[in-house]
Amino acid sequence: MSEARFQYRLRVSRSARNIRLRVTIQRGLEVFVPRGYDETKVPALLERKKSWIRASLERVEARRKFFAPSPTWLLPTEIKLQALGLVWSIRKCESKAPHVAVREVQPSTLLVVGKLSDEAACRAALNRWLMRQTRRYLVARLNELSLRTHLSFKRVLVKKQRTRWASCSKRQTISLNANLLFLPPVLVDYVMIHELCHLSEMNHSEKFWSLVGHHYPDFRKRDSQLRDMWKRVPRWAASKIEPTARID
Repeated sequence: MSEARFQYRLRVSRSARNIRLRVTIQRGLEVFVPRGYDETKVPALLERKKSWIRASLERVEARRKFFAPSPTWLLPTEIKLQALGLVWSIRKCESKAPHVAVREVQPSTLLVVGKLSDEAACRAALNRWLMRQTRRYLVARLNELSLRTHLSFKRVLVKKQRTRWASCSKRQTISLNANLLFLPPVLVDYVMIHELCHLSEMNHSEKFWSLVGHHYPDFRKRDSQLRDMWKRVPRWAASKIEPTARID
């Protein structure tokens, strides 16, 4: 650990060609430098990047507090899926069953049955229900946007990804994070269009962003808004997503 305006960890990378800064909850500020780099230049670099570093450290601290363990487990009383404009109230039914199940008993009511004191089982059941809703609603929306943009994928998967809101593979498979359901519809559309554009350009080149801009002119604003959307994800659903969530 070296001392400067900010405390940081210096990491020497054999493969690095340029200096890279990273701020995480676990390690704070890290400075990655190529092998042989003059370490005395680091404080001056941090001074030039002080605004970005300070803002990043503040965001990480806010995220650390958000993801701190809750003192006690409480089943939510309702679930708001902003992407769909739907609110589900939750009814509870404690039982001795070894598992927990979530059932739709009315159009806007969920019944959670089982050992309700088992946090892991309750979260798993709620997340299974969340993934079902994603397959039911968001896959259909992805198909609509695919037809509109004339960008066709071969397969779609629904996951609980750790660091991504969505992704696109070279095999033209698009993966959607179920936590997208907690985002506003405009951001869900942006994430989907972003990934659909990767079907044509598997990178983040100028050509890629030009294609995104053609299909979604407001993409810069939405890309900026997306950075803090992890705050919209409730604790019971956030266990599988890191605070550095992004789109690739």
